[in-house]
Amino acid sequence: GSAAANKRVRQGRVRIPSRCLREIIDEHKSFASRICKPPVSVKVSVAQTGVTDGVDAVVPPGTSVEVFAEAMFHDWIPPEVASGCSLTLEFCCALKDSGSSGYFDEGGVAYVWCGQLRRTVRPDEDRPFRHRARVCLLQCGSFVVSACAKISGEEAAAGSEETWWAPHAKTIVVEAEER
Repeated sequence: GSAAANKRVRQGRVRIPSRCLREIIDEHKSFASRICKPPVSVKVSVAQTGVTDGVDAVVPPGTSVEVFAEAMFHDWIPPEVASGCSLTLEFCCALKDSGSSGYFDEGGVAYVWCGQLRRTVRPDEDRPFRHRARVCLLQCGSFVVSACAKISGEEAAAGSEETWWAPHAKTIVVEAEER
């Protein structure tokens, strides 16, 4: 009964006064990305090795995996708006369920990025912006890799930008090879 009622998906519109909305967004920076349609599509992929269900790659420790990202402004964004923006594609990696920021308990690093971690361009009208880097995974475990597009305008205040993440991250499992 009541558990099913709580899981019901609600659809509709809510009107929030602009003053209140600005205050909510100022206090909770991720709010806008949860309620707004993203102006860019962001896709992330990995060079696939040993693909299994729910995992995008399986590799031994010390392996470098090539990670690709692609971003493109949606066609509903006017060309004059897109041309006035700069777009930065940035990669990120995390060790799943580790509770840490990518370091071994012994103080070592769990992964190292090889190449340019972020790249900024002025977007072209109909061409997707692509970037790639390699991540070297140094310890066993499940790693999640993703990418985001950071957009800033010419007239934006210093440090003012929007961040839009790829909707689906990729999982890479690092397993020691059996002897």
